[in-house]
Amino acid sequence: MSQPLLVTGTIGIDTILTPRDRAEGVLGGSVSFAAVAALMFADRVDAVSIIGEDFPSHYEEALAAKGLRMDGVERKKGPSFSWTGEYFDNMNKRRTVCANDSVMLEWNVHVPEALRNHPVLVCCCMVPAQQLKCMEQCPDASLVLSDSMDKWLRRQPELLDAVISRSHITMMNEDEAREYAHASTVLEAGEFLLSKGAVYAVVKQGEYGATLLGRGPEGETAIFRCPAYPLKTLVDPTGAGDTFLGALAGYLATLPPGLPSFEEMKKGIIYGTVAASFTCESFSADALLSMTAQTFCKRLEEYVAMCRIPSGCVSIREN
Repeated sequence: MSQPLLVTGTIGIDTILTPRDRAEGVLGGSVSFAAVAALMFADRVDAVSIIGEDFPSHYEEALAAKGLRMDGVERKKGPSFSWTGEYFDNMNKRRTVCANDSVMLEWNVHVPEALRNHPVLVCCCMVPAQQLKCMEQCPDASLVLSDSMDKWLRRQPELLDAVISRSHITMMNEDEAREYAHASTVLEAGEFLLSKGAVYAVVKQGEYGATLLGRGPEGETAIFRCPAYPLKTLVDPTGAGDTFLGALAGYLATLPPGLPSFEEMKKGIIYGTVAASFTCESFSADALLSMTAQTFCKRLEEYVAMCRIPSGCVSIREN
């Protein structure tokens, strides 16, 4: 039996443009990906978010069919959160064509009383002030994870500092982390995140994987570098980072309450990496929603085999 897990962030509608194809009006939002990924491990996942009157009912049904509890999702008149993004030949890079986030900016976050004692809280990427409101309404959470994005580094850096200081685990993608830390390397950026109060920092690096940083027993920096699962065809990376976060949180929810060890974090990073690879194989969350325990475990076995280091060490000749 896992710990109950609360996921907050956006649920919305995406339009995705890539060099090969496009998809219009598909399921998007950080919660949509993170919560489904968390449900691979966790017995109970509740969502706290907001949607508009135009949100398609079949997307609600798809999320509910995976087991996501949506009693904490508010419904409001007007349009849902929507995002249009364009990817280029280098799919690690994208630009926002347009976004309608008025429903999110106006949202006064309310966590229902029945959900406030969930021990694991996942604050997906959204306005830092709203992340803080959620944290304040869930003061007893024994494990808090957070994510952010570039525009909040520039618009609300002081609130982002507060979010990270209240997070046990925080993550950003590589470009964002370097900008936030004014750093030239991933390790500098990760250590800066740790200096802001997080116990663990994760720097997401797209097709190059992720880097986990923490502190060793003597205060030294502990590092784990995890490569991405190699894909022959990359369809759409939207939501891969949210999937990564959700799978990590879902796995950690299966552990005893409290802060996980560095070794358990490493396992969670691996599970998140494998889960994220499914998201990249389709537009929207289609591949993630259709993933099964069997397909996940098969890919996990392949991934472990790819990354396994042979036992023993070659003898180095002394000069």
